[in-house]
Parts: sequence; C-alpha cells; structure tokens
Amino acid sequence: MSRMLSSRLRMAAALALSTFSLQGPAASADSLYVVVSAHNPIRSLSTAELVAIYTGRTRAFPNGDAATPLDQRRDGAARAEFYQSLTGMDIARINSYWARLHFTGQVRPPQTAEDDAAMVQRLRNDPSAIGYLTREPQDSSVRVVMRLP
Repeated sequence: MSRMLSSRLRMAAALALSTFSLQGPAASADSLYVVVSAHNPIRSLSTAELVAIYTGRTRAFPNGDAATPLDQRRDGAARAEFYQSLTGMDIARINSYWARLHFTGQVRPPQTAEDDAAMVQRLRNDPSAIGYLTREPQDSSVRVVMRLP
C-alpha cells in the first residue's frame, strides 16, 4: 500500500512539474528594457550598477554623471516585475525598504511615470533619467542599456 501511495505521489509530482515547466516561460513576464535618453553617454550597465541606482546607494552613473531613476506606477505589474527580476525581492519588501529610507530622510524613492509612453517622454526630456519599459522601444530618443529577463 505504501509503495502504491509513493508511486502515486511521484506521478503527481512529475505531472505538476511538467505542467509548471510548460507554463513557466509563457506565464512569466516578457523582458523589461532598462533605458536612458539617447543623449546620455552610457551604453550599458552591470546588474550591480543598476541595483545601486535603484536602491538609492548611488545617484550617479558609472561615469560620474547624475542618475535620476524613474519607476513605473507604484501599484503596476511592471514595477513589481522589475524589482523582482533586478533584486530578487518582491514588491512588498521593496516598498518596505523605500519606506524605511524615506522615513529616515536618507534618500527619496524614484519618481514615477504612469506607463511606457510617459516613461519615454520623461527620458526624452532628461538625459540624467533612467527607467524601464515593458516593450522594446521603437523610439530613437531612448537607448536600451540593459535587458532584464
């Protein structure tokens, strides 16, 4: 009896894993594109550099120029996906992190843009800004410096 139960458990686990693996890529978000103004000299960033900018540890690009990080809507899926992909932290932890820093007066969280179009508009007008988009930009006024899976 225990052998039969064990066999059924293995089959159920295998079925669950195969279902999960079939849904894995399709269920996950598409790539996010980290972008800057085309007038910004930065061509690419490392993950560590991007984490430092988006966690308030630095407000400068690697070349020393000022960096102004921009977020998508606070309650939007793109923001949650961005931080999960970049830092491995869920949005509740990120919100808590920023609340703590803001309360102590150390640093302010990134300003927000409503959606991809608003983000591109802000980036177009501010060479120090950095943001992320849910779709690859077709606008030559911005440049992709990193792609997050």
